[in-house]
Amino acid sequence: MKLTGLIRIFQTIIFIVFVSIQVSAQSAAEIAKKNGPAVVLIETLGERGEVTGQGSGFIVTPAGAIISNLHVIRGATKIRVKLPGGDMWLTDRIIAIDEVRDIAIIRIDGFNLPVVELGDSDRTETGEPIVAISSPEGLANSLSTGIISGVRRLETHRVFQITAPISDGSSGGAVFDSKGKVIGIITGLMKSGQNINFALPINYARGMIGDEVRLTLAQLQPSRPAAPGRIESTDDPPASEPRIDNAVDYVSRGKLGLSAQEPMFLRPDQALAFFYRLVEGIGLYTARDVVDLARTAAVIRENETDAGFDYSIKFLSFYSGLRISFARPEELLNRVELLVNWSLEDVRNTLGDKYKKKRVDGQTVLDFGRLPTGLQLVAVTDANGNIRAVRYTRWR
Repeated sequence: MKLTGLIRIFQTIIFIVFVSIQVSAQSAAEIAKKNGPAVVLIETLGERGEVTGQGSGFIVTPAGAIISNLHVIRGATKIRVKLPGGDMWLTDRIIAIDEVRDIAIIRIDGFNLPVVELGDSDRTETGEPIVAISSPEGLANSLSTGIISGVRRLETHRVFQITAPISDGSSGGAVFDSKGKVIGIITGLMKSGQNINFALPINYARGMIGDEVRLTLAQLQPSRPAAPGRIESTDDPPASEPRIDNAVDYVSRGKLGLSAQEPMFLRPDQALAFFYRLVEGIGLYTARDVVDLARTAAVIRENETDAGFDYSIKFLSFYSGLRISFARPEELLNRVELLVNWSLEDVRNTLGDKYKKKRVDGQTVLDFGRLPTGLQLVAVTDANGNIRAVRYTRWR
């Protein structure tokens, strides 16, 4: 074969590859046009038919199965589902729920409804572009873009940290990859953070999808009140608010109404957002700043030395707790440690595999070195090699 023939074949192959890439990647506008009709507004109704809350969801079967968050629908007497085209359904029927991962699949009596296409969230990686579609503040089919900024490991499951801006009411909305497939369920945001938002990988919901109704809203176990899908700053407590005992530095019931003996957060995504908020505040926050951020929990002052002092918070039922350290003389936040129960595989999937195994202060740690943020990250192991703590400190 002549050289010119080989060149033409090579050019044809390059063209085909280029076209296939162009076809597979979709613009935000294309994703919204194709999938927007299947992303719905959810309103929860009380006993008198009044609107008590609002969130988002997306249709996954033509007969009317809709994925949302459990916290969106819990406590409602009825659910009103509104499609972008104007159609509306009332329902109280539930196909499946996942208490731990905050997933609910509800059912409306539809036929040939528009549906989204589900992707494989196990293949999702940090840095990938995303498109989020939801109903923030009741504004149906609102679109925002961003990236997967991290894959975080909770005690029971993973979550995606995303930069796509979301607001109250976005909970239950859909996160799409660049091919227009759903890879996540919007589940929470940190109101005081800088686009510290979270989504559940869609693969956790795949096995729950169907059309068979298994329970109703009335059969859901009630939960303690919590701010839906967010961590919310609260008003200052009354001057008469009592301290629990001398070991408590500060206590406020806040809007959650929790006592000092209860965990600070009710859901893992809220707890994780708070943890990373503190990590971002290392070297910046004072003890008073941290206490103010933790207004719904008892912050317990523990060890105190000439070098600094430590606080602890009963953080979340899935974790043993949260430890926070401040260094003297400036008394700025110096270390944040989350007690966990991870395997080595969990660490590699969440934090990566670029670490050195060391002995530090009598403990075996996986040292990830100096991060681009200027912090140092280590994972502390036990005698069996399991990870018991994730610790961020100021680089020295």
